[in-house]
Amino acid sequence: MTTTQISSDTRTRILSAAWSRVRVGGVAAVTVKDVAADAGVSRQLVYFHYRNRAGLLTAMVREHDRTSGFDRTLAEAGALPPVEGFEAVLRAWLRFLPELLPVARALEAAAIPGDVGGEAWQDRMAALRAVCREAVQRLEAAGRLRPGWTVREATDWTWSRVHPATYAHLVGDRSWPSEDFGERTVRSLVGDLVAP
Repeated sequence: MTTTQISSDTRTRILSAAWSRVRVGGVAAVTVKDVAADAGVSRQLVYFHYRNRAGLLTAMVREHDRTSGFDRTLAEAGALPPVEGFEAVLRAWLRFLPELLPVARALEAAAIPGDVGGEAWQDRMAALRAVCREAVQRLEAAGRLRPGWTVREATDWTWSRVHPATYAHLVGDRSWPSEDFGERTVRSLVGDLVAP
């Protein structure tokens, strides 16, 4: 291992340690010192590769998208015809959401007062919006976006409906079964946005 590269095993240990800490104790539980100790590496190594806590948290959520298979599932959905691809993207995200919700809520809470973690939240929500935009653009290019919707409006509508906060309010606060939330969300978005 050179001073500028770390092994994939070391990277996995660092980012898994950070994920575990956020999942259990929120963003405040993530210190470079504690993550380094949990991963069995030096603080200097963590600082060198991630710059600071914000960089560590952003890398952590991006890595989780990759290792969870979510990125691969999105690529597979992109190979489907536009309407089926739109539904597949929605279903993939809604299956993934319960797993990442504790971390998403912790990052969102950090973003509100502008604390560390807010950058990771903004990064992931921008990525989610980009996924929604790509799926909507494919509908529009195929002539299947319902008249009266622009790509921008349809993207915003989709993003807001699959947003972690929406899920948390209906499933967490109002006790909707997760499967019901997912199915109703997919059906309603397809009904709202997909032209027959």
